[in-house]
Amino acid sequence: MDYKTILVALGDDPARAPRLEAALALCRRFGAGLVGLTATGTQLEPFRGADEEAGKYAEQAAARLQRAVDQDLAVLQAALAPSGAGVAYRHVVVEAEAGWALATEGRFADLILPPPLQEGDSTPPLMAKEAEYALLNAGRPVLLVPAGGTLAPGGHALVGWDGSRPAARAVSDALPLLAQASAVTVAVVAEEGGGGGEAEPEAGGERLLQWLATHGVTARLRVEHGGPPAEVLLRLAQELDAGLLVAGGYGRGRLRERVLGGTTRTLVQRAGVPLFLSH
Repeated sequence: MDYKTILVALGDDPARAPRLEAALALCRRFGAGLVGLTATGTQLEPFRGADEEAGKYAEQAAARLQRAVDQDLAVLQAALAPSGAGVAYRHVVVEAEAGWALATEGRFADLILPPPLQEGDSTPPLMAKEAEYALLNAGRPVLLVPAGGTLAPGGHALVGWDGSRPAARAVSDALPLLAQASAVTVAVVAEEGGGGGEAEPEAGGERLLQWLATHGVTARLRVEHGGPPAEVLLRLAQELDAGLLVAGGYGRGRLRERVLGGTTRTLVQRAGVPLFLSH
């Protein structure tokens, strides 16, 4: 399976340019169509008691909204101009919050590129950023491209493997990218003092390598002992000069990770390379 529809958020954030460039790189590599999404947020009706002022407020709000839509379309077309020749694209405007819009539109795409989370994000634990909401509700994988990051679809891919359902889903969803990677490393982080001993995590990793081989993907196994899994994966990504990190998302639940910390939360805030997640 290849990716045939790439959905990219056009919101104005520091990672918009590299996110658009990554989306275009994927479209060129897989012959996919690009869908640029503008989420306008919920538009409130003017206060009915404002009499003749209501019409003026409504006109001003509509003009601001149209300017924002026009600006997003201009950004999309400018990104396509130098290197997007031949890429079919659409601009979709959804009158909803960004997370909801990404999740609902994302169900009709193969891959979603939302804005990444930033380290030090202060969003309350009960609230989800758009990337988290899309990951948990779209039923599709997401690709987070950090500000200053570059997606190299044919580079070295690092896969974080813990045998969980989200990890299995992520590896399966990432197969088109893994098949074109120049090298694939599967990393298993063995817990110190784990009841299964050293053989259990390595055996799970070996089985994943065998499964990948049936899909034409040659990978090597790296078993690391001790340390928080996220920290180990971030270190390995830098050590291997990986261009892509693949992992399962929120295996312990988003709220638990946001309150107590966890692998996904650390990765989405600190990964310096494109991060591919499935839930």
